[in-house]
Amino acid sequence: MIDVMVCANDSDRYPAKVDPDDQTPDGYVRPWFDLDTVRRIAERTQADAAAYGHDSVDTVHILEGQDAVQRHDGSTEVIRYAVVVVITWMYLDGEKRGEAVEVLHPNEDGRYAVGGHDWCWYVLDSDLKPLIPFRPTSR
Repeated sequence: MIDVMVCANDSDRYPAKVDPDDQTPDGYVRPWFDLDTVRRIAERTQADAAAYGHDSVDTVHILEGQDAVQRHDGSTEVIRYAVVVVITWMYLDGEKRGEAVEVLHPNEDGRYAVGGHDWCWYVLDSDLKPLIPFRPTSR
């Protein structure tokens, strides 16, 4: 995985990790985001849906919770949970109703592939120009 900046809408940029070998034939990547970045994406998608309508914007939501767990040595450990959900609002009234809500599972590094290839994420170079397809100079 390589650290990059990605974009899917020509304006918002996010740090992510990508596998250069995991691209569509058109050169779009599947970025993996840390939870703080997912929070930023969620905020933006919800604001866009409020501004432009839910039928035109998928929204990201994070449900968070925590539990205090008593350890054998008497200490207390706080375990935090996060569930990341993507809602494709336009699917709710149609034949794809069963696909309208997707729960994202983190990879082994705790990162989430928000939108995957479907959102047409592309890598940006240091001048913020699209690199489609993405061909890293070194791995």
